[in-house]
Amino acid sequence: MKNLVNNLSSVKDFLLNLIFPKECLGCGQEGRYLCQLCQSKILLNQKNYCAFCHKESSLSKICQLCQKESPLLNIWVAADYNNEILQSLIHNLKYKYIEESSQSLAGLIISYLEKNKIFSLLAINRSNAVMVPVPLHKKRYLERGFNQSFLLAKEISDFYKIEIGQLLRRRVNTISQVNLKRNERQANIQNAFVFQEDKLIDKNKKIILIDDVITTGSTLNECAKVLAKSGFKEIYGLAIAQRDD
Repeated sequence: MKNLVNNLSSVKDFLLNLIFPKECLGCGQEGRYLCQLCQSKILLNQKNYCAFCHKESSLSKICQLCQKESPLLNIWVAADYNNEILQSLIHNLKYKYIEESSQSLAGLIISYLEKNKIFSLLAINRSNAVMVPVPLHKKRYLERGFNQSFLLAKEISDFYKIEIGQLLRRRVNTISQVNLKRNERQANIQNAFVFQEDKLIDKNKKIILIDDVITTGSTLNECAKVLAKSGFKEIYGLAIAQRDD
């Protein structure tokens, strides 16, 4: 079933490109969804802060106060969500179902990680880490045809040669978090995920949770709690951008 969905998605992308040639979402230049010039207009995040309270923090480490409520050690956010080109690219992926947009978005994440030498500084590599995409509920996956977080994880995984582990399942088809307040987000996502055992993955490995856009960080935090309860001790979060609360 999953292969059928993926094949249909590839055919859809081919037909769309045939009828509607790719154009840069920033300037309209044909050929790709993000040209080099417009990519340079998306500024990579230069701030280091706790993603929960926005207090300044080295390497975006979760501050001591927020760590009382979260097993996450760091959450890294690659770019500024307020950039209109970036918003268009994210919208293209999530709501127009253009899978290829994930390549440009993942490229921004990789540029951010490389520029800040994050994986090097924290000794994260192919031998000791695993990428875990935030899962979609089965119903939403079938509607969209793909999981955008998995597509991002796949591109990042290919670059760093770090394996992907689909260790989580979304058991509740939660409503969209977009228009919810902070406390509503936490309640909405609570107990939405369950752990999927993978005996090939050592629980001493460092977990890199991959999401597309975060706001309060509730989804990443809920995923991290499930993984921590399952025995993983070193858990990080990574996203394209953070929307204002």
